[in-house]
Amino acid sequence: MSSLYNFPKAATFGRMLAKSKIYDHATPSSKVKELFVKEVEKIIWSHKLSPATINLPASDGVHEIQIFTILLRTGELSQEVLHTIDKAIPSPILFELKYGGKIKYAASYKQPSEADKSKWVLSSYFLSDWVKEDGPSTELPVVLNMGTLYQSLLTSISPLPFRQGEKLDDLVSRVDLLRVKEREAEKVESRIKKEKQFNRRVELNRTLNALKQEIEQLRK
Repeated sequence: MSSLYNFPKAATFGRMLAKSKIYDHATPSSKVKELFVKEVEKIIWSHKLSPATINLPASDGVHEIQIFTILLRTGELSQEVLHTIDKAIPSPILFELKYGGKIKYAASYKQPSEADKSKWVLSSYFLSDWVKEDGPSTELPVVLNMGTLYQSLLTSISPLPFRQGEKLDDLVSRVDLLRVKEREAEKVESRIKKEKQFNRRVELNRTLNALKQEIEQLRK
């Protein structure tokens, strides 16, 4: 994504969200609280996209979409922080991360659990590239309902393109698998650097090459 979203004025919410309120609803560990302190300057509940504010009907699983603006202390934000906020808010969220005059978007595919509709299931996070805060903006896409709006917002920051005939659930599963394979490849590369036995290095390189092929296939 190379531009900013221009959210409708009617959807402006503009409320500060105290970290303590998030802690009350998500009960993060001490380690995650430390990440909040280290990485997060301020959290603003900036917009509320809903049938009342953008004149789109609700759909199954998507009644509203919240826009949270997070002002960062550094250019990094741990996904544990995003996950904690998502756990605290019973609604899909698109995050605007701001730092040094730039913005990037982040979101997890968030949907009600099949086993317990009061709980939510989260995918790994999609992240856009950084763009200038005063750069060009784009209007929200023209869609039929809140569900298709949510899908459009997610796919705009997806790290992978849609395959022909692919559904959003399948794309998300492919992204999740890609993350797993990339982590596996990183671990194998680390082991190769430490391994001194030649035969074992050959085996590890064979494993790494196979993983790289899988990663390449997932990216297509």
